[in-house]
Amino acid sequence: MRIRAVALGGLLLVAGGSPPALHGEIAPSPSASLEYTYALGTFAPEYTPPEPGSYTLPVIQRVGDHALLDSSGGATTLFTLKGKRAAIVAFVYTSCAEATGCPFSTAVLHRLDSELAADAKLASRVSLVTISFDPARDTPERLATIRALHRPKSDWRFATTSGEDELAPLLADFDQPAVKLRFADGRWRGRFRHVLKVFLLDSENRVRNVYSVGFLNAELLLADLRTLLIANEG
Repeated sequence: MRIRAVALGGLLLVAGGSPPALHGEIAPSPSASLEYTYALGTFAPEYTPPEPGSYTLPVIQRVGDHALLDSSGGATTLFTLKGKRAAIVAFVYTSCAEATGCPFSTAVLHRLDSELAADAKLASRVSLVTISFDPARDTPERLATIRALHRPKSDWRFATTSGEDELAPLLADFDQPAVKLRFADGRWRGRFRHVLKVFLLDSENRVRNVYSVGFLNAELLLADLRTLLIANEG
């Protein structure tokens, strides 16, 4: 068994079992074991987020509803999962091995989940949604296992799609690139070329911010969420 440890978002993630495919290796079976340990890490943002309510978040775009499968295997939709609340939506694939890719965004949402749990008023108005763009391997069963490892304290949902036909319009709507990397003979390497993106949606399903590596941390997400709620109350 090979062990991979990465310090991310204030967490140390240790993944047990065979790692995802790298440097031309064939991807492991989706049944590979998953183990995570959480401890203090070394990541810290290089800036201090502004005071909530001291700035505005312009509307970037509006997204539509899309069919999903939740981690219990039930048919649902994006709007059903988020309801009439603000939402943080992250696109990932669970076999990602990039330290500043999907494991990073998941670690930030793990931290955000704990912060939301400590603020009951905020938690009641926010949902967290992690969506896989690897439906072949990230089955509802696999996502249920991963969700259980994170032990969500707030309303943090994990979802996938039933296949490529449902996935393509979802990714296009969010402008979320995710392309399969292939060998010269056309076989899939088991990896994706993708841009790390996490989206802030308001209660009307409008994108109000998009975060990537340099500006993805729980403190900024919390400040933006509180800013949205302050604006709604004003």
